[in-house]
Amino acid sequence: MPATPFSIGETVIDKDTSIAPQLVVVALPETPASEWLMYGGISVASANPNYPDAAPTVVVVYATDLPTYLPEWDEETPLTEADLEERGVYYTGYPAPRLTDADNR
Repeated sequence: MPATPFSIGETVIDKDTSIAPQLVVVALPETPASEWLMYGGISVASANPNYPDAAPTVVVVYATDLPTYLPEWDEETPLTEADLEERGVYYTGYPAPRLTDADNR
């Protein structure tokens, strides 16, 4: 699996959406898009057929949710799915090639 170009706490956006909200990287699992399951049990790769199955998965939350759900987060420590679920924040996974640094858009 190729390495992801992103880091924990980085602000990114979805390249496939014209009005893309800012997202923040909260985890970089060592699980390719073909194996990382999203809500509903569908893999990131199945939900993103235009990207490689072997692409790294990037787990993100909406930047606007940080103050409400993760006010104490240091934006450097990776968060687990259990951490995110415990705090009630919506998160999802993307194949890394679908995202870009928010400053590069």
